[in-house]
Amino acid sequence: MIIAIDGLAGSGKSSTSKLVAKKLGFCHFSTGKMYRALTCFLINNNYYINNNFLNDKLSLDEINILVEGINFNEIKINGIDYSKNLYTDEINNRISHISSIKEIRTKMVKIQRDISLNRNIVCEGRDIGTVVFPNAEFKFYFKADLKSRTDRRFLENKKNNVKIPKSILREMIRSRDYKDLNRLESPLKKAKDAILVVTTNKTINQQVNFICDRVKGK
Repeated sequence: MIIAIDGLAGSGKSSTSKLVAKKLGFCHFSTGKMYRALTCFLINNNYYINNNFLNDKLSLDEINILVEGINFNEIKINGIDYSKNLYTDEINNRISHISSIKEIRTKMVKIQRDISLNRNIVCEGRDIGTVVFPNAEFKFYFKADLKSRTDRRFLENKKNNVKIPKSILREMIRSRDYKDLNRLESPLKKAKDAILVVTTNKTINQQVNFICDRVKGK
């Protein structure tokens, strides 16, 4: 079974997905972490020069992405571990661009589908219910107001030792929203058959219980 959870940045989909997976005994799969890992790889291997992305240098056939671990938390690219330190300012600033490149999304979707074959998975991202798993048994779409999402992401960054003032973080999220919702390739949008979950005034436990109850048919 596949449970697809899509949503805006900071809407609570990651924290909720992990707890839903744990409660149901499913695997948790964050596709966003794959894009962060690849963004980190491209930065470290000089695909950006003076803020310009060297698209001509990009050869995806030469980039081997291996996703391992119980919850697919271990990501190796060309044999090097890119599983940690994925929330730096530079990655945050580059990831929207990297994730908008058609060839990259095509490669990622294939990997994501291969990984998920014959598994029970809670998969979260931005195009899970619309592109990656359009036939998922359950689909949910998370949204919340900008203030609550900024507060959530601020606390998340604090746990990861990332220090970004709230005012700047709010504008970063606003910018990410615009890019995610308006990109040409796999834009973020609610699947027609997805259940809308407005998380502005919901606790994590309420979100988890809501999804688990739906899956269990309560």
